[in-house]
Amino acid sequence: MKWYEIIVNTTSEGSDLIADAFFSVGCTGGVKIMDKNDVRDIIENGSLWDYIDDELLQADATARVSGFFSPEEVENKLKEFSDYCKDHDLPIGEINISEIDDSDWYDNWKKYYSPIRAGKYFIVPKWLQQDCDKDMIKVLIDPGMAFGTGSHESTKMCLMLMSDENFTEKAVIDVGTGSGILGTAALLSGAKNCYMCDIDSVAVKAAKENAELNKVTDRAMIENADLLTKSNQNGDIVLANLTADILIRLSEGLTDHIEQGGILICSGIIHSRLEEVKQAFILAGLKQMNHVTMGEWDALKFIKE
Repeated sequence: MKWYEIIVNTTSEGSDLIADAFFSVGCTGGVKIMDKNDVRDIIENGSLWDYIDDELLQADATARVSGFFSPEEVENKLKEFSDYCKDHDLPIGEINISEIDDSDWYDNWKKYYSPIRAGKYFIVPKWLQQDCDKDMIKVLIDPGMAFGTGSHESTKMCLMLMSDENFTEKAVIDVGTGSGILGTAALLSGAKNCYMCDIDSVAVKAAKENAELNKVTDRAMIENADLLTKSNQNGDIVLANLTADILIRLSEGLTDHIEQGGILICSGIIHSRLEEVKQAFILAGLKQMNHVTMGEWDALKFIKE
């Protein structure tokens, strides 16, 4: 299958804002950030890497953010993206579009991915053989073209907040599941069942494959749905790694699907939108329990009292 990569030049400081803009317009094929400052930070912090391409260290000071789109949507999404950046006064420079084959994208992505620790979870790509500490939960992942490898700050923060929860015999909902990493992690943590939905058929396919990879398909319901429009199920714990705009729009609907005394963990919130998201869920009747931040992103935990 052919995909189109929209490549945007920006600054290191603006890279997360541009990534959020891609997510906000419904980027179906995922987002990539190429920023040598990030690579240097990883090396200085001693994180695990299997391989580092010299090109990443020799890149110029400009950060490049890419969004991947299908041929049918690329033209409309480019306009939506450009309008969004203009409306929010985002720091964008030159924009280029290139046609790629999904196998090329997948093989290049695999070169740079290594195991990730987030809270009590150890996220391992299926092509690597690596064990984790006995007190950690190992989640095998092969995201393909879907969002959710565990490497993005928003996913890491969800996993960190999930680490404090007792999932045993709980009903879980994972809204906008992407590769299914959060829902699968919940099931591996002892959840009774997990309803996982995504509007993107590529993501649904990846989530089903990852549930099977981790042997949790018997407790997972995964379907192609526009958020919770196809389900009346309520959750003891609801997971929503989306964007600020979508979280605000869905605040009342998500709250309706949380059991009394239940928990909402939400992420994908850029710093500048944090207060808006907080207030939306407080107005919907939830009480904030926790807040974590990483890079340019925030995640929140609420309870429905």
